[in-house]
Amino acid sequence: MNFVITGASGAGKSTLLEYLKSLGYACREEVGRQLVREQRAIGGSALPDQDCVAFRDLLFEHSIAAFDQRMVRSDEPVFHDRSFLEAIAYSAIIGASVPQSMVIAAQKRRFASPVFVCAPWKEIFEHDAERTHGFDFACQDYAANVSVYRAYGYELVEVPQVCAEERARFVIERAGTRSLL
Repeated sequence: MNFVITGASGAGKSTLLEYLKSLGYACREEVGRQLVREQRAIGGSALPDQDCVAFRDLLFEHSIAAFDQRMVRSDEPVFHDRSFLEAIAYSAIIGASVPQSMVIAAQKRRFASPVFVCAPWKEIFEHDAERTHGFDFACQDYAANVSVYRAYGYELVEVPQVCAEERARFVIERAGTRSLL
C-alpha cells in the first residue's frame, strides 16, 4: 500500500515522515529535495530557479520510479513524502503544459486512500538549503497540489497541526495500518 503525504512546502511533511520512519514504517524521501541536492552537486541547471521545466520532468520521472520500486512486502504500507502528482501540480505554477505521457503514467498508478495533506503552517515554515522560496510560494504550492489530487479523484484528509507524534498517530489511524506505536 502506497500512501502519500502532500501539501505545502515547509508544513512538516518531512518531519512527519521521519517520525513514521523512526516507528519502523517504510518511507520514501521527498524526490524534489534529492534532485536539488544532486543538481547543485553536479552543477546542473534542472533547478526550480533555473530550468523549471527540466526540474519538473526529472521530478516526475524520479517520483514514478520511487512509486514503482518495491521496498517492503506489498501488504505493508509505504509512506511517500510527495509524489509524481506534485510534478503535474508544479506545471500549473510554472505555466507549463502537462505532457500527455505524464497524465497517462499518473493515471496508471494509484495511491492508497486517503491522501494526507499538510496545510501551510507559517509558525514552522523555514528556509533551508533546498527550500529557498517564501511562505507565499508554499501557499501556492499547497493550492496546486490539492487541486491536482482532487482532479485525479483522491480523497484528501488534512493532517492536524500538532506535534509529530500526534500527527503520526493520526496518519496511522486514518491509514488503517497496523500500529507500530
